[in-house]
Amino acid sequence: MMSSLARYFVFTVVFIGLTLGRGLAFSSSNLVQCPQKNKLQQGFHKTFPKLQFEIIRIDPSQVKGLCQIQIKIGARIHLLYADSRGEFVFAGNLHELNTGRNLTQETVQLLNRLTPEELLLIESLTALTLGQGKKVIYLATDPQCPYCKQAETLLKKLVQKEDLMVRFLFFPMDSHKGAREQCISILCDNKGIEGYDSGYRSENQCPEGVKKVDDTIAFMNKKGIDSTPTFIFMDGIHLSGLLSEEALRDRLGLSKPLPK
Repeated sequence: MMSSLARYFVFTVVFIGLTLGRGLAFSSSNLVQCPQKNKLQQGFHKTFPKLQFEIIRIDPSQVKGLCQIQIKIGARIHLLYADSRGEFVFAGNLHELNTGRNLTQETVQLLNRLTPEELLLIESLTALTLGQGKKVIYLATDPQCPYCKQAETLLKKLVQKEDLMVRFLFFPMDSHKGAREQCISILCDNKGIEGYDSGYRSENQCPEGVKKVDDTIAFMNKKGIDSTPTFIFMDGIHLSGLLSEEALRDRLGLSKPLPK
């Protein structure tokens, strides 16, 4: 689904080092003077009157002459870019072509990552655990989400081969009728991974199960996480959507499998 921000800004910009436009260049010590917060706020309100936002911070970006704006919409922080005079603003992904890195995406992930205290909290919200490894990953999942099943299959494969533990967080979507009650009954009847995999459901809606599932939903909503599957790593970075095995291995610091 397209985010609220994307509905207002719908194009992606790729910067091409010194060859772009007026010769923008990457600089680690960018001393550009950025526009004042109040000027940008006035411009935003005039141009996007329905957009509910808060400007958090304005800094020089990695590109000379370009400023980076941290803007909060709902529970999440996004990035916009503006010229030094505050006359133009746009959203898009800033790519470093020499390395292939998506600098915008990396920054947004860091700005929205979970704190150590929040990681301790979700440990207490764990519904099911798979494996006993030292590396830990959380998966926010929904029993009626087909992509979650694919993510679970991949993680089970990694658990069999790697020093990995997977903690499942029950995060049923409102759009999936009965998913919340299904999660609660698995917890209340202590059916574990086997019950979850088999689609177990009963009428048992014990208070402890209700609290754990509802507390998980409330936490995810607070952090602006609104889809499953969502992978949460021990550095606090969380990524929504189905990840490939290669991406998971890279993010977890696992070696690549040997070619067959």
